[in-house]
Amino acid sequence: MKKLLLILLAISFSGHMMAQGFRIVDTNLHIVSEVGSETTTPIKIQNTTDQVMRVGIERIESNIRSSQLSSFCVDNDCVDKDIAGMAKFFVVEPGQVFSNFIAVLETGLVPGSSSVKFRIFNAANPNEQLEIEVSYTINEKAKEGILFASDVVELSDVFPNPVKEKAVFNYTYLNPDKEARLVIHSVLGSVISEFNLSPYESRLTIPVNDYNPGVYFYTLYIDNEGVATKKMVIRK
Repeated sequence: MKKLLLILLAISFSGHMMAQGFRIVDTNLHIVSEVGSETTTPIKIQNTTDQVMRVGIERIESNIRSSQLSSFCVDNDCVDKDIAGMAKFFVVEPGQVFSNFIAVLETGLVPGSSSVKFRIFNAANPNEQLEIEVSYTINEKAKEGILFASDVVELSDVFPNPVKEKAVFNYTYLNPDKEARLVIHSVLGSVISEFNLSPYESRLTIPVNDYNPGVYFYTLYIDNEGVATKKMVIRK
């Protein structure tokens, strides 16, 4: 059992982390960001039983740098102090996916790797539990106007921002053997749109007529790993 738990914690993208009565779904647990920013990670929890379940969440380990701050929020009620036993609770209906658990990291001033571990448990039976680890890779701040640059692709920030009619991204594709795509998602992490970047183009233009006004995030994926995320505002 211990060996199985270690294997589960090593998975950076998990669609099926499970305890007896609930599971983690559609959640990226490896986050890439930059210094001087705040990153939010929605973690979705599904009740897999036919009974209403009261679920608790607590932070059990933080391996972060001195200039960083870890917190987590449940239904916009946040815990930012590293207090043992400080848990938040919520109720999940049978089959429901709860999307209002957010892990937050203020990335601080120094690049490097960090991680935060959480325990998710059934309040009626605390032995029915699951431990998950959110890992972070914090890079130096990209040059002005560039979301991400590597030997695979260089992608600009969206412009204009706020967006009224079209969201535009400029990019340079340097290694067509790698797959790069841009994903637009809501503040709760739901995927709204996905766009593959073509090695034969240098600009991605996204009409936003069908998007509701509000705040969105866009994430660049390289070979299915999220490498950079930033906020986009749509106004009409």
